[in-house]
Amino acid sequence: MQANIKGLVDRLELGNSKAMMPLFEAISNSMDAIEECGDGYINHSILIEVFSQQDLITESGDTSLVVDGFKVLDDGVGFTDKNTQSFREAHTFSKISIGGKGVGRFTLLKVFSDVHIRSVFECDEKHCLREFVFSIENELKGADNVQVINEPRTTQVSARRINSKYQKGWPSDIETIAERIVTHFLIRFAARSCPPMKLESKGMAELDLHKFFNLKILNHIQEQTFEFEKYFFGLQAYRHKDGRSRHVLHLCANGREVITIKLRDILPELPDKFTDEDGKPYTLIVLVTGEYLDAKCNLERTKISFALDNDLDIEEGLINQGQFYQEVMNVLRPLLVDDLKATNDEKIAQIERFVENAPEYRALMSSRYQDLVRQKIQPGLNDEKLDEALLHVRREIEDGVRKELRDVAALFEKETFEQYQARFQEVAEKANEIGKAQLASYVAHRRTILDLLNNSLKKSRSDDRYPLEKVLHKMIFPMGETSKDVFFEQQNLWVIDERLSYHTLLTSDKKLKSIQGLEGTSGKEPDIFAFFYDSPIGLAEMDGLSGGGIVIIEFKRPGRDDYDRDPADQVIQRFREISEGNVKNIDGRIVNPAGLRFTGYLIADLTPSLRKQVYGRYEQSTDNEGYFSSLSGGNGYIEIISYDKLINDALKRNRILFDKLGLHKSLR
Repeated sequence: MQANIKGLVDRLELGNSKAMMPLFEAISNSMDAIEECGDGYINHSILIEVFSQQDLITESGDTSLVVDGFKVLDDGVGFTDKNTQSFREAHTFSKISIGGKGVGRFTLLKVFSDVHIRSVFECDEKHCLREFVFSIENELKGADNVQVINEPRTTQVSARRINSKYQKGWPSDIETIAERIVTHFLIRFAARSCPPMKLESKGMAELDLHKFFNLKILNHIQEQTFEFEKYFFGLQAYRHKDGRSRHVLHLCANGREVITIKLRDILPELPDKFTDEDGKPYTLIVLVTGEYLDAKCNLERTKISFALDNDLDIEEGLINQGQFYQEVMNVLRPLLVDDLKATNDEKIAQIERFVENAPEYRALMSSRYQDLVRQKIQPGLNDEKLDEALLHVRREIEDGVRKELRDVAALFEKETFEQYQARFQEVAEKANEIGKAQLASYVAHRRTILDLLNNSLKKSRSDDRYPLEKVLHKMIFPMGETSKDVFFEQQNLWVIDERLSYHTLLTSDKKLKSIQGLEGTSGKEPDIFAFFYDSPIGLAEMDGLSGGGIVIIEFKRPGRDDYDRDPADQVIQRFREISEGNVKNIDGRIVNPAGLRFTGYLIADLTPSLRKQVYGRYEQSTDNEGYFSSLSGGNGYIEIISYDKLINDALKRNRILFDKLGLHKSLR
């Protein structure tokens, strides 16, 4: 052979579960040889004999097969000079027209030590014999010797002396071997595109594989016809009770498999395997045939032409592949209602448990969306994967609702008010559900942030190590950023004051003079600085206060107890710099400082040294967890808030939302 046979065989990956591949390869070659005769399958036949080891088990009368090898006999064209030359080539292209890969015969040498081939074929209007051994050591010993013989045309491939590694991969009874053969060639049997075939083993009754298919397999195949894009198709679903296999979908053309894909890729709700009432695993083999598939299959039978979503130049007459697969799934799902019931019930129960702590997905549990959830969510996902999958489904629904709302709006000018109102009512109900889900998601986000803040403080106090104020600062607003760089969901200013979310410009750890409109101030960096143009904030609004509002927030390290002066003084100094620094508005015009209102927040633990510094200068809050004081000019105030008060007040403001969503349990 024109290659290093030992190297090819050594590199060939073949697991124990593929131990029967040499037999399938030999049968496939016999079918091809018969097809090459060109006079129809019915005029030919294939005989398969399985050899059992003659050991003590067999001699004792045990009917279990201990497979040692097999023989496949056919009356196809045989090993002609042309076919022998192709067999010599390590990676032959002789069968590429029927989807062959050219390396299957090497599985014979991987599994068996002794492979013998005897072929009587036609040559120059005579019958000739070619007989040789196929082996790693001698390659095709004797293949060049041809002699005229008076025998009918037959080819026999015998494989003996199985490698012990692969022996357990073979069934121990003839019926299971028959089922494996029929299942492997299911497409051909279902399409009636294979010759008569018999299976035998010494001491056992001969099996007609076509009759076996009709009696044992065919009645387990569900069939359904459907029409898509003016073409008719047939779908056959077979429940394969071989726990080693996977769910597969075969697109077939002219009685042969052309495209095979994992069924779970387009039907994600399938479990890895189903289990029958006896607890035995089974998988699905789905065959799809049709006039379109026959017409659009290439000559090599390796491809069927479809239009793809990203095609720029679509050939006329092609159907869309994604839409076709979707239609196949629509036809298949009703056939699997009973199979999927247990899986879907378990999956929905798992999602309901998950949603208890993820209320943003609660709307997906409504009857309106449960079918979609069953179809889109794989069973057995862990919480992280389930969260990701549910988010994808929710976004798909949201996109659909937005499109429907646009479509309904377009109907306003075309339909009667009654028609418009009915359609709007239907879509509005969906939009309301989605709105609730989005609100629930945001409320759940708030719950998480408060838990993180609270747990951070709890942990630090349990080991007498306090986190840096930077840790808590980052949870409320990312450091070194501005509101132009940060999405709304990334900032949690609501923890301090809901009104802070509606700022014109907010910076974190930025020099004051680097902020547009404050170029004339110092290089100091407040932890958080917010500018409210024309939207002054504070405890009370003042008539004529049209300049805007300034908010500065400073964080102090939790547990700090070494204050030797009022820490709020640094906030007041920033206010003074701003009021004297030629502040400009967003249009670049000077702002009258008299029209500015200042609000300062100091977030710190109320340790003894801090309480000492503010004693007599501030009013104490009623809960004794904070202090506040008006600025001397009457244009603002300073509030000192403990970390505990910060969390407790935020909890109280959001409590009604947490209660409604069942999220009140997780804090403290």
